[in-house]
Amino acid sequence: MKGRDDEFMVTILEMMSHEPDIFIQLVLESLKKFPDLAVEDDQPVETKISALKKMLGYFEREERYEDCAFIRDLQKRIEDEEKRGLSSNE
Repeated sequence: MKGRDDEFMVTILEMMSHEPDIFIQLVLESLKKFPDLAVEDDQPVETKISALKKMLGYFEREERYEDCAFIRDLQKRIEDEEKRGLSSNE
């Protein structure tokens, strides 16, 4: 199975560098379909927020304001979840 995962990652990285518009649309559709995975993912919050801010900039330049609103809402959910997690650890 590892070989298939490696092939998938190579394909994704190639798409990201050669077809960035398609790549970002694919990421957006994935986030819209599975927003909880983005919130619950164990990546550092700063990494997730940074990626969302880059996406937000892209959609602002494209004047895709509904997508901007979705990204902002998802960013807020991630930040709120982080705050809840921090306050429950205190």
